[in-house]
Amino acid sequence: MTFKETFHNLSSLAKGMSILYVEDEELIRENTKLLFESFFGQVETASNGYTGLELYQKKVFDIVITDILMPEMNGVIMVKKIKELNPNQSIIITSACEESGYLLELINLGVAQFLLKPIQTEQMITIINAVVTNISNQRKVDEFNLNLKQDLLHQTTLLEQYKEVVDLSTIVTKTDLKGNILYANHLFCETSGYSYTEIVSKGHNILRHPEMSDEFYQNLWETILNQETWNGIIKNLKKNGEYYITDTTIKPIVDEFGNTIEFISISHDVSELYDLNDEIWQTQHEMLSLLGEVGESRSQETGNHVRRVAKYAKMLGELYGLEEENIRLLYSASPMHDIGKIGIPDSILLKPGKLDTEEFQVMKTHSAIGYDILKHSNRPLLQAAAIIANEHHEKWDGTGYPNARKGEDIHIYGRITALADVFDALSCERVYKKAWPMEKIIDFVVSERGRHFDPVLVDMFINNLDRFTEIASKYKD
Repeated sequence: MTFKETFHNLSSLAKGMSILYVEDEELIRENTKLLFESFFGQVETASNGYTGLELYQKKVFDIVITDILMPEMNGVIMVKKIKELNPNQSIIITSACEESGYLLELINLGVAQFLLKPIQTEQMITIINAVVTNISNQRKVDEFNLNLKQDLLHQTTLLEQYKEVVDLSTIVTKTDLKGNILYANHLFCETSGYSYTEIVSKGHNILRHPEMSDEFYQNLWETILNQETWNGIIKNLKKNGEYYITDTTIKPIVDEFGNTIEFISISHDVSELYDLNDEIWQTQHEMLSLLGEVGESRSQETGNHVRRVAKYAKMLGELYGLEEENIRLLYSASPMHDIGKIGIPDSILLKPGKLDTEEFQVMKTHSAIGYDILKHSNRPLLQAAAIIANEHHEKWDGTGYPNARKGEDIHIYGRITALADVFDALSCERVYKKAWPMEKIIDFVVSERGRHFDPVLVDMFINNLDRFTEIASKYKD
């Protein structure tokens, strides 16, 4: 930095600063004061250490410049007393060569800046500029730290309030990388029934409900260990053996090096919502079952027929690997498979013998009638019922009705209900036939594999025949 740049820098930074100048020689003191007043906003002078200390005790100065040898109290003693008051005070010593014996003592007191007499103006400006720059920089650091502390305090206060709000309305837990619970809030303890001391340091397995599969938790852990957020519905076990259902989000917490250090879980208890939803499903299922029974009653069949078909369809859906929602739709909608029979004349529907060709053509229209009754609804359950009503007489080889659909062009709901309906029809007595023995039913179903029925469903049926016969026995007419 050139002297000109130094001069301008000092002029800019020193305006808001104050200086105490202690010098016993009046001429030097007055002349130097004039120089200082051109830079500093406030300049105070003293002729000895005693007066200088009195001024310092009354007022804070940014810089103290003092001579060493002075009457009443020398500069070294004054510096000692000032450092006792303020160890960080910036001090510049003016010294003649013969006073060098004091320098080590002053250095030990923390003085780092010295001006040798006779003082050169350029040298003085350079030294003072360095001190002023250090003071200015330190003020910026102090201001930054103060703002940082205030901001940190502000953020901490907000976080505490946010945490309080979250804790009041949300189940919160923290776990380590092995799933051990490190923290659980009051709402968690209240919901699960476990005390804080019981749950901390125990794995989440203590909450695992028997209905939650290994695959479910394997997927959960794979997701969060990959540092991805997981969200889903979990059925949990309470301490008293009851259950509760949560809508849960689990977020991996990562350190500054990108390593996962723990997981935080935020959950909402949605048990009431699921119970209500289940109640709605049960109500809808019962209503459709009753409507199905109404349709079957016209053909003098019992209500147990639609119950059995629903149970068979549900089991086939589970074996086939349908999602839970689709299984529920299939189970609740399948009782409506023959609802179209309400449009078939009694003379045909109740005929004890075999139908002739013309009568059979009329009977076949019950699929389209049922579909037309249900197709206009946009409700998933009634849409499923419409599909089942329309397609439960379609055949795998394309020879079925009403649209001669083939193979997987037939909706899985229709393929499943077709097998369930035929199995029940053959195993029960009707107005036009006797019940078949189980051996004959099995032979027939196997013979229709790949013709009437989906081959995969036939294999599942045969491999789990005992489960189907158990349903038949439990809900027999």
